[in-house]
Amino acid sequence: MTQFTVADMMRAYSEDAIDLAKQLNVELDFSEESMFKLDQILEIYHQGIPKGLKKFFSKGPSEEQINQMAKVWGGYIGETIIRHLGGEWVKSNAFENAIAIKIGESEIYPPAKIFKRIMNGPEDNVNLYFKVLKQDFES
Repeated sequence: MTQFTVADMMRAYSEDAIDLAKQLNVELDFSEESMFKLDQILEIYHQGIPKGLKKFFSKGPSEEQINQMAKVWGGYIGETIIRHLGGEWVKSNAFENAIAIKIGESEIYPPAKIFKRIMNGPEDNVNLYFKVLKQDFES
């Protein structure tokens, strides 16, 4: 029986993200420019979460559904990070059950970032996140 690694799983999620984006008529290609498109997609998910009084009247996605989308879109942004900045997928040494990318001695957490973007909205912009990472790891 084949044992799948965290990297295998996250690469598969990134391919799922590309397929989901196509259903939204968005082309994702692991480019730096695609981070803007990804942020627009994540805004759609954010808008689908009931806020204020709406929370009492509309169900919205479950936490499990949001976690699943965080893995899918986290796989995409993570694979983009790896292609541009290096690193590898790992199970986090710092947080139990967290999926991370290890670049040098640093760990970053793409699925957690996506979860925050979906929940918090534009304040957790992934386009800006990518640019900051690029600046930090290229200097």
